[in-house]
Amino acid sequence: MKNLKHFSTILLASMLSFSVAFAESNVTSSSALQELKDGNARFLAKKPINTDYEKQIAETKDGQKPHSAILTCMDSRVPPEIIFDQGIGNIFSLRNAGNIEDPNILGSLEYAVKFAGSKLIVVMGHTNCGAVTGAVENVESGNLSQLLDQIKPSIKDPLDDPKVVDKTAMNNVKKTINDILVTSPTIKEMVDKGEIEIIGAFYDLSTGKVDFFK
Repeated sequence: MKNLKHFSTILLASMLSFSVAFAESNVTSSSALQELKDGNARFLAKKPINTDYEKQIAETKDGQKPHSAILTCMDSRVPPEIIFDQGIGNIFSLRNAGNIEDPNILGSLEYAVKFAGSKLIVVMGHTNCGAVTGAVENVESGNLSQLLDQIKPSIKDPLDDPKVVDKTAMNNVKKTINDILVTSPTIKEMVDKGEIEIIGAFYDLSTGKVDFFK
């Protein structure tokens, strides 16, 4: 056990120092956001440019410099790398049902911005979200229940509103951003200093378009 703990400490230190070395970049939060906007435009136009995976593997085999960390839903129809036309090594992709914040997500985001050099955090929800629907319908099911409980405070519209799911999903993005800033002093400090930016986004399953907001 002692040897395993020692190995883990060495591995973590090596990973962090290695990532810092590859975090040197001229990327800014503004340029990162523009790249995501341009990438979504390419996706919509069916003109992807990040398709040479063999080249990308060769270029990233010794390190990574992701410009953004994207927290989004695990929905199979919302793959960030594809809808933003991003290649291997371009973004960190963090996913769970309902794109909510928890300690593991926080730790991953802190690693992305503090040690790997990412300049932009995007929290992205989407239309017709199953997790949000479950929260609105008060579904109870094992461990899923505690996850849906985190979404329920975002329900602010009448349940018979035909758009209540999408409105709640949008509110949930804003709530997650606030939760991140409240529960992560590391991220809050970096945002306050202008070192990074955190924004919201909303993906339309019917069109493929992403809208960004603060």
